[in-house]
Amino acid sequence: MLVPMDVGQVVVSTAGHDMGRVFVIVGRLDDATVLIADGRTRTMDRPKKKKIRHLRAGSGSIEWVRERVLCRASIYDHEIRKHLEPFQVMHKEG
Repeated sequence: MLVPMDVGQVVVSTAGHDMGRVFVIVGRLDDATVLIADGRTRTMDRPKKKKIRHLRAGSGSIEWVRERVLCRASIYDHEIRKHLEPFQVMHKEG
């Protein structure tokens, strides 16, 4: 069963070469596939297409990402890096 994930949700990759890395969902392609970015290796110019079954929901969401995607406003990589940093620290400690 797939867990519903939406834009702005913080996620951790559970498969692939990026396993264990923290991302935020920046787009949705269909019921099983999303676009993720971390502002470093996966930027807003080149988000990663990932199946939801290869992601684990993180401990929160970044609401402004959802708002900006819905109103088609610009999202900058440095903003994503800044807001994902606390989640990366929590993931490494947990």
